[in-house]
Amino acid sequence: MAGLVRAPRDLLAGMFFVVVGVATLVIGADYRLGSLLSMGPGYFPRIIAILLIALGAVIVLASLRIQGAPLERWRLGPMVLVLGSIVVFGWLLERFGLMAAVAAMVVVSAYAEKGRSHVETILVAVALTALAWLIFVKGLGMPIMVWPEGMGG
Repeated sequence: MAGLVRAPRDLLAGMFFVVVGVATLVIGADYRLGSLLSMGPGYFPRIIAILLIALGAVIVLASLRIQGAPLERWRLGPMVLVLGSIVVFGWLLERFGLMAAVAAMVVVSAYAEKGRSHVETILVAVALTALAWLIFVKGLGMPIMVWPEGMGG
């Protein structure tokens, strides 16, 4: 198989998409699907899962035909920082609200890439925090604590 694969990065990415899509279908198998006019809780996740599987299959097939970059050595530090930023987000969201959680997630994950400037990190944190507030609080009306209790949120 190693001789068939011309783009090992693409192969792994495609396989990851397929695995996530299949896992989503399995986890959401008991969710009510509903219809296009009356969508149930399983409708959107199922559509996204099917799209992920299809995209993953296309990427896997392309990895056999198109020359791509070789795999690089995996660095554990950046992976731990990115995964840790997600844990930080989840922990902070309930305790300190959306603004602190998104900002902290961006700052922690920024350390995964060497050479990132502090100014750039702060600008990205501010932009993503504002975007999260606009989408989830204002746009979708989700009942998410925005600020810690007592700070107007």
